[in-house]
Amino acid sequence: MQRLFPVLLLVAVVVAVPCAGEIRFEPQFTVSELTALSEAIADALAFPNLGPAAASGLTGFEILAAGGGPRVATSSRWWRYGVQGSTTAGLMAGGRAIVRKGLPLRLDVGAQYGTLLGERFWGVEARWALLEGGVIEPGLAVRGSYSRFEQSDVMEVEVSEVQLVLSKGFTLLTPYVAGGYRRVNSRGYFGDLVPQWWDVEAERWTAVGGVRLNLLPFRVVGEVKRAHGTSLFVGVGVGL
Repeated sequence: MQRLFPVLLLVAVVVAVPCAGEIRFEPQFTVSELTALSEAIADALAFPNLGPAAASGLTGFEILAAGGGPRVATSSRWWRYGVQGSTTAGLMAGGRAIVRKGLPLRLDVGAQYGTLLGERFWGVEARWALLEGGVIEPGLAVRGSYSRFEQSDVMEVEVSEVQLVLSKGFTLLTPYVAGGYRRVNSRGYFGDLVPQWWDVEAERWTAVGGVRLNLLPFRVVGEVKRAHGTSLFVGVGVGL
């Protein structure tokens, strides 16, 4: 186990490296591009599951370093006219730290803090386990999250999501799936002749599939999420 720690630490550093870039609106940027850019940012910003449905219990505690985001086509108008920078392995990736704590009554809460396109973002989550899970019975939980990204005087994005999470734990692996509904509220300041604030909203269904490798006290987890685009996330951390 001691030999595994340097490897996990290296993975944590790699997955936490975000893509390089910033939001910078060109004259060709329109409200249509703002909607697409907002949804892509929401894909990267929304609090990733990176864990099962079962409650961790009153003594449960977890810290993860995670990275990931949506696959993007840099030829898209919203990228060409709204973002100055480059992707990481084809992803608009954000790096983040996630902290989770178990509470009584099968509740778990968490917080995330990270960087995306050169700016900071934060988020919170709460999960309530309807089914604890066992040898045969799967775990089932309702999960809600909220995250916010803000680039001063240029753009603001808020994303809220409610999910139903299903998981089944085995000795080393815990696969999980989730389905949910997401709402995005965004504002952008741009305009060719007279810049102004523009507001957009977007709603959509989301789907998630992932698996966690349990090497107590370490864990490595990866997931794929389908929303506006297809997003990939990887996390590594420690917990009880």
